[in-house]
Amino acid sequence: MKLSSLHGSRNDEVGLEIYDPKTKLKYNKVRMRFPNKIYVSCIFKNNLRKAQEIKKLYSVVGIETQIGGPALWEPNYLPVEAEHLMPDYSLYPEMDYSLGYTQRGCPNNCPFCIVPKIEGSFKEYAPISEFQNPDFSKLVLYDNNFLASKLWKEKLDYIESQGLKICFTQGLDARLVTEEKAKALKSCKSYYLSFKERTYYLAWDLMDASDAILRGIQLLLDAGIKARDLTIYMLVGFNTTHQEDLYRFTKLKELRINPFVMIYNNRRDDQWLRDFARYVNKPQLYKSIALENYKNGILREDYYEPSNVLEGRIHIE
Repeated sequence: MKLSSLHGSRNDEVGLEIYDPKTKLKYNKVRMRFPNKIYVSCIFKNNLRKAQEIKKLYSVVGIETQIGGPALWEPNYLPVEAEHLMPDYSLYPEMDYSLGYTQRGCPNNCPFCIVPKIEGSFKEYAPISEFQNPDFSKLVLYDNNFLASKLWKEKLDYIESQGLKICFTQGLDARLVTEEKAKALKSCKSYYLSFKERTYYLAWDLMDASDAILRGIQLLLDAGIKARDLTIYMLVGFNTTHQEDLYRFTKLKELRINPFVMIYNNRRDDQWLRDFARYVNKPQLYKSIALENYKNGILREDYYEPSNVLEGRIHIE
């Protein structure tokens, strides 16, 4: 969208084509048969081969093609003159929300995450007004760690003053929640990406962070945020055991919080993880079918390392 703004400022004609790897379908927003240059945005590494095939195809007929995005697993950036342009929202007429980053990078170095590798350490990036479409009342922030910013309060105050509904789609770091931050978050209108229901996205990925995460969650609850309005991402299949995965799910369920399982690299070599994700990510399943009855008890195969053993690793003051 920023590239479109850049080329539009040069009076270039800009088109957009979306390729869906699942359906193999292409969606032409604006058809251009013989462009001079093509940019390919690739987010996930498992789609990189398809992006490379597209580049090879167009290179044969002499069209310059450039691939960018996280899938490259290396730093890659927009042209400097494009970085701080207002995104061209006209590319997506159905879009009714502003989106962008106020910061890049992350101060954490979680072993499963590529953000520090491709974006570096935490840095402030842009004010919301830089990418805010004045016609929209909704805002999606792609910030990797919103609460790590020293400007978090200033940003929340701006969001509230503009009457914006907000989606922290990348999640908030529960370890950084304080009483002050919890109260401020309670005052903002935080939603799912669909903007139909309220939620605050957070994550509980690593067991050694459990103390701080549970403490942060409790501060949000104490501030008056309803448990049903919290969604906690749970990474599985990275460095946690099945017992630890089940412990986190059980703990969140006891708190009446919605967990959402994410399988590391979409692993397919552990059927237990896939069954577990299917069970947890459909609340109608775990709210109506007991764990021991799901798929003939398949999830109880190695269920309890006695709960007091896991509880013993977590000490909430």
